[in-house]
Amino acid sequence: MFVFKVIILLFSLVLHELAHGYMALFCGDKTAKHSGRLSLNPLKHLDPIGALVPIVMLLSGSGFIFGWAKPVPVNYFALRNGRVGEFLVAIAGVLTNYSLMIIGALLIRFNIIPFNDLSVYFIIINMALGTFNLLPIPPLDGSRVIASFLNDENRIRIFTIDTYGILIILGLSYFGILSKIMSPIYNFIIGVIDLIIRS
Repeated sequence: MFVFKVIILLFSLVLHELAHGYMALFCGDKTAKHSGRLSLNPLKHLDPIGALVPIVMLLSGSGFIFGWAKPVPVNYFALRNGRVGEFLVAIAGVLTNYSLMIIGALLIRFNIIPFNDLSVYFIIINMALGTFNLLPIPPLDGSRVIASFLNDENRIRIFTIDTYGILIILGLSYFGILSKIMSPIYNFIIGVIDLIIRS
């Protein structure tokens, strides 16, 4: 069971990053393509710490799981439509995880897949990845979404915090602040998913 959960986690992380890469390509930037990031090979996308953290959480039986992959390289100057393209690239990964979450719920709803631990985990992990990545902490997607609406000066300030983002995330997690922020959001989304499955 644990192995299948890791596979689902890796699959979800890879599709998240592929969404960024293909959206960037759609918007005119070929950087991800030339960097070999438009690939289903997990090794092309995984961040060692970002993949290890959720696996450790799984092993410890934690009910709160998050993770991340290596950010897809993007040349913002190559994007068509400027900030609109930047926004689309930033939000693509989150929308992919939420789409997978909803698809999973619908497949259960219409009895295409069984309602069991793995199908529920598929929904939960994509909910967690999508919601976690929406946090406005650089370099998570939420910070890029916000940056797409800011002037150049403030946008650059957000990018300069990227190096410290992982420390901020780990600090918030260690002191239990991250779970307090995420839990109400998770509970709301789980309620919506429950309606989809049982309607």
